[in-house]
Amino acid sequence: MNAFRADDRVLLLAIPAKQELAALARILIRGIVVALGTTEEVAEARPFFDDFENIMLLDAAPDKIPWHGAGFSKIVVPHQYERILPYLAQDLDRLLAPGGEVIHKVASWA
Repeated sequence: MNAFRADDRVLLLAIPAKQELAALARILIRGIVVALGTTEEVAEARPFFDDFENIMLLDAAPDKIPWHGAGFSKIVVPHQYERILPYLAQDLDRLLAPGGEVIHKVASWA
Protein backbone atom coordinates (compact mmCIF):
# COMPACT_ATOMS: atom_id res chain seq x y z
CA MET A 1 0.00 0.00 0.00
CA ASN A 2 1.22 3.46 -0.84
CA ALA A 3 2.03 5.64 2.13
CA PHE A 4 0.04 8.79 2.75
CA ARG A 5 1.88 11.95 3.76
CA ALA A 6 0.58 14.47 6.27
CA ASP A 7 0.11 17.10 3.53
CA ASP A 8 -1.60 14.90 0.91
CA ARG A 9 -4.81 16.05 -0.73
CA VAL A 10 -6.76 12.84 -1.23
CA LEU A 11 -9.89 12.18 -3.28
CA LEU A 12 -11.82 9.02 -2.40
CA LEU A 13 -14.27 7.92 -5.08
CA ALA A 14 -16.46 6.35 -2.37
CA ILE A 15 -16.98 6.94 1.33
CA PRO A 16 -15.16 4.15 3.18
CA ALA A 17 -16.00 2.74 6.61
CA LYS A 18 -16.12 5.50 9.22
CA GLN A 19 -13.10 4.11 11.09
CA GLU A 20 -11.04 4.01 7.90
CA LEU A 21 -11.91 7.57 6.95
CA ALA A 22 -11.13 8.81 10.47
CA ALA A 23 -7.78 6.98 10.42
CA LEU A 24 -6.88 8.55 7.08
CA ALA A 25 -7.89 12.03 8.28
CA ARG A 26 -5.61 11.61 11.31
CA ILE A 27 -2.69 10.90 8.96
CA LEU A 28 -3.48 13.96 6.83
CA ILE A 29 -2.87 16.51 9.59
CA ARG A 30 -1.90 19.22 7.06
CA GLY A 31 -3.89 17.80 4.16
CA ILE A 32 -7.47 17.10 3.24
CA VAL A 33 -9.61 14.16 2.25
CA VAL A 34 -12.61 14.56 -0.04
CA ALA A 35 -14.95 11.55 -0.22
CA LEU A 36 -17.76 11.07 -2.73
CA GLY A 37 -21.04 9.37 -1.95
CA THR A 38 -24.77 9.35 -2.49
CA THR A 39 -27.02 11.83 -0.71
CA GLU A 40 -27.89 9.15 1.84
CA GLU A 41 -24.27 8.07 2.40
CA VAL A 42 -23.16 11.67 2.92
CA ALA A 43 -26.04 12.41 5.33
CA GLU A 44 -25.31 9.26 7.32
CA ALA A 45 -21.54 9.87 7.56
CA ARG A 46 -21.50 13.64 8.12
CA PRO A 47 -22.42 13.66 11.87
CA PHE A 48 -19.62 11.21 12.62
CA PHE A 49 -17.02 13.64 11.21
CA ASP A 50 -18.16 16.93 12.76
CA ASP A 51 -14.89 17.21 14.71
CA PHE A 52 -12.68 16.72 11.63
CA GLU A 53 -11.73 19.92 9.83
CA ASN A 54 -9.94 18.05 7.03
CA ILE A 55 -12.80 15.84 5.80
CA MET A 56 -15.17 16.98 3.07
CA LEU A 57 -18.04 14.72 2.05
CA LEU A 58 -19.62 15.43 -1.34
CA ASP A 59 -22.88 14.20 -2.78
CA ALA A 60 -21.44 13.19 -6.14
CA ALA A 61 -20.88 10.17 -8.35
CA PRO A 62 -17.38 9.22 -9.56
CA ASP A 63 -18.33 10.08 -13.13
CA LYS A 64 -19.60 13.55 -12.13
CA ILE A 65 -16.92 14.92 -9.80
CA PRO A 66 -17.72 18.58 -9.05
CA TRP A 67 -14.12 19.73 -8.71
CA HIS A 68 -12.05 21.94 -10.96
CA GLY A 69 -8.32 21.84 -11.49
CA ALA A 70 -5.54 19.47 -10.64
CA GLY A 71 -5.33 19.55 -6.89
CA PHE A 72 -5.25 16.00 -5.56
CA SER A 73 -1.97 14.29 -4.77
CA LYS A 74 -3.72 10.93 -4.49
CA ILE A 75 -6.99 9.56 -5.85
CA VAL A 76 -8.24 6.33 -4.31
CA VAL A 77 -10.31 4.03 -6.52
CA PRO A 78 -12.23 1.42 -4.51
CA HIS A 79 -12.63 -2.10 -5.82
CA GLN A 80 -16.24 -1.57 -6.92
CA TYR A 81 -15.15 1.10 -9.44
CA GLU A 82 -12.26 -0.79 -11.03
CA ARG A 83 -14.40 -1.90 -13.97
CA ILE A 84 -15.38 1.68 -14.90
CA LEU A 85 -11.88 3.09 -14.41
CA PRO A 86 -11.27 3.42 -18.18
CA TYR A 87 -14.31 5.73 -18.39
CA LEU A 88 -13.06 7.80 -15.45
CA ALA A 89 -9.44 8.09 -16.60
CA GLN A 90 -9.72 11.48 -18.32
CA ASP A 91 -11.52 13.04 -15.35
CA LEU A 92 -9.03 11.55 -12.88
CA ASP A 93 -6.12 12.90 -14.94
CA ARG A 94 -7.73 16.34 -14.83
CA LEU A 95 -7.98 16.20 -11.04
CA LEU A 96 -4.57 14.70 -10.30
CA ALA A 97 -1.78 17.12 -9.38
CA PRO A 98 1.56 16.78 -11.20
CA GLY A 99 3.40 13.87 -9.63
CA GLY A 100 0.18 12.56 -8.06
CA GLU A 101 -0.97 8.97 -8.18
CA VAL A 102 -4.06 6.84 -8.51
CA ILE A 103 -4.30 4.18 -5.80
CA HIS A 104 -6.35 1.05 -6.18
CA LYS A 105 -7.87 0.42 -2.74
CA VAL A 106 -7.18 -3.04 -1.42
CA ALA A 107 -6.40 -2.61 2.27
CA SER A 108 -7.41 -0.70 5.37
CA TRP A 109 -5.74 2.53 6.52
CA ALA A 110 -6.28 1.79 10.19
